[in-house]
Amino acid sequence: MLGSCGMRSAVPKRAHRITFLSPSLKCTCKNCHSKETTAKTRITTVWSFVIGAIGLGLAGSALAAEAPPPPLIAETWACTYKDGKGWSDKLKARDNMVAQVEKAGLKKVAAYHWTQTKGMAPVDTVWFDVHENFTAFAETSDAWDASGIGPNVQAGFDRVEDCTAGLSALRPFHQQEGDGEGDEGATTLIVNQACSFKHGKDFDDMPDLMAHMGGVMGGFGADGPGFAAVRQPITGRPDFPDVFVFSVFENTGHWGRYVQQLFGTDAGERMRNHMAMVLDCNLSTWAGDMVVTPDE
Repeated sequence: MLGSCGMRSAVPKRAHRITFLSPSLKCTCKNCHSKETTAKTRITTVWSFVIGAIGLGLAGSALAAEAPPPPLIAETWACTYKDGKGWSDKLKARDNMVAQVEKAGLKKVAAYHWTQTKGMAPVDTVWFDVHENFTAFAETSDAWDASGIGPNVQAGFDRVEDCTAGLSALRPFHQQEGDGEGDEGATTLIVNQACSFKHGKDFDDMPDLMAHMGGVMGGFGADGPGFAAVRQPITGRPDFPDVFVFSVFENTGHWGRYVQQLFGTDAGERMRNHMAMVLDCNLSTWAGDMVVTPDE
């Protein structure tokens, strides 16, 4: 979530005006979710689609001790609603974007939307366009720019919110077997941790930690998250988190069962201690929705 929030665009890259948000801006959720949940799909459905596309082959466990696969690339838009605007207004802007993309013959990519429900992140929402790799991101970006539809699409979103655009690498490290075939129209719970490295720790410590976390989550079976990944910002600012670690749950009850395992088992304690040695994190929760289904 860039700067603690967001997603935005749902299809090829949107030409975007970047408005930098004040770090002191409080994230209010007054406009979070209306009952207009058109085109909402379980977020893990497309995570599964994307992972399958690059052949990660995750099934209820962490990445194996082999060379890690190339990361997914996520374009992100961390956003704050303008006065009087909210979820239903963003869906209208999304619908216009999808119509313009289809008219231009561009390829739709998987897009997700997070709305903050608890936490102190400085934005209301985050929007993610997820690409198979950096080459796919570059091709999609160039096709978007060449199409000329950017100004019209951007104007629709500019009427709804102010956003900061960014880019991240996404590294999945856990997925439950069979997850992603869930209910149409379901909103998921995202538990996101914005983290900085402890003194003496850096990205070289992450593969071992990810493997450990994935193995423990897989060992929890149905009580483990449906999906988990590390997001490493490519763009940012000096005080930006080093990494984000997020997990996807069906609902709060599912998260509660995971927390019981995390604090009530030896494996959970070892995982928490390992994470605490490497990272210093702040937790927030988000309502996650799939907002654009990718073309196959």
